[in-house]
Amino acid sequence: MKRILTVSFLACSLLLTACNHKSIGVIGGADGPTSIYVSGNGVKGQFGEQLEKRPVRMFNVDGDLYYDSGLVSENTPRCGTMDGELKKTVEENEIPLKTGEANFEIDAYQHATSITKEVNVDGEWLIFKKYDTYGRTLEDLKYCYYIKGHLNHAAADSEIIVLTADEDITFNDVYEPLLSSQLAAGAGMGKTLHNAVYNDKWGICFHADAITPTGLTLKIEQFGGNPSGELQTGAAYFLETTVKDEWKAVGTKSGEPLVWNCLAYGIKKNDITEMEIDWQYTYGELKPGYYRLKKEIMDFREAGDFDEETYEVYFTIE
Repeated sequence: MKRILTVSFLACSLLLTACNHKSIGVIGGADGPTSIYVSGNGVKGQFGEQLEKRPVRMFNVDGDLYYDSGLVSENTPRCGTMDGELKKTVEENEIPLKTGEANFEIDAYQHATSITKEVNVDGEWLIFKKYDTYGRTLEDLKYCYYIKGHLNHAAADSEIIVLTADEDITFNDVYEPLLSSQLAAGAGMGKTLHNAVYNDKWGICFHADAITPTGLTLKIEQFGGNPSGELQTGAAYFLETTVKDEWKAVGTKSGEPLVWNCLAYGIKKNDITEMEIDWQYTYGELKPGYYRLKKEIMDFREAGDFDEETYEVYFTIE
């Protein structure tokens, strides 16, 4: 199983920009030859600083890519039957573009959830997460990397899994077309594709799909995180829109506050839980504009013992 060992040559302060820090990443083991990648904090740009870059292990099943999430499965015991075969066919920094291909030494995989598969590496069952290609083809892309960096003025570091045509791509190359007001929308498309690695404490991320003026499909993705109990949500949600650049509550059809049934829905672990949201009878048909839907998630341990957090998803009605 490949491991990454970081050796620091200088003792740096918490501000990485305050010293000339460098590290050597040693990647290798029984499943392949060792490669050495030398990196430093010198990869800076207008939007931030690259802190780490390394190849990411991937495999392809039926045209879908799965990448090493860094998590070890807790599913035990398990059956010994594999669901499909895999074979290393490309280099460790290359994208396995055909089904059954991998960029590391592995023989087979097992199905887990709708967004994960698991493989046995050196006695550990590792969780590989499905990569979202947003419907794009990968014919123009070749390399795959995990890249970590810090955007200027950001509260936390950013982690991304990047598919690219450029072997020398940097953290700033990925974010430049996204953050620069001088570049046309979509600039750089065709050269890169990336998935953010979310670090929410409960592993929750909201996605809006099938959006119409009267409703949407809310996809609650749960992956990783450290919930202490069972994650749940209720029926309640709230809509807000922008009015003169400020968020304001969307008025209900009746003009009265909404009353919700006391229901609890479980959220699947390392998977996507879908909820159909139909606001036609509560908010009516939404006018064109920019909106957000807010919904509470509960980390439930037992009656009277739980924590709650509010999550949001943004969408546009055209």
